[in-house]
Amino acid sequence: MIGRILATSTVLALTSFLVAVLIGHLWSRYAQETAALGFSGIYERFQAWPAGFSGDPTAYRAAAEAQRAGQAGLVVEMAAVEE
Repeated sequence: MIGRILATSTVLALTSFLVAVLIGHLWSRYAQETAALGFSGIYERFQAWPAGFSGDPTAYRAAAEAQRAGQAGLVVEMAAVEE
C-alpha cells in the first residue's frame, strides 16, 4: 500500500516537473518569436491578435494610435459641449 502511494506520488511529481519545463520552454520560444517580429512585448502581440495584426507590429501601432487620437478628439469635443 505504501509502495503504491509512493510510486503514484513519484509519477505525479515527475509529470508536474515535465509539464512545468515544457511550459517554460514554450513561453520562452513565444517571447523570442514576439521579439523577432518587432513587438515590444507579449502583451502587445496579444492585443494585436484580435485586431488582425498578429504579424505586423507597425500596422498595429498605427491603428492603435489612430484609435487613441480619435478618442482624444472625442474627449475634446465632449469638453467643448459641456462648456
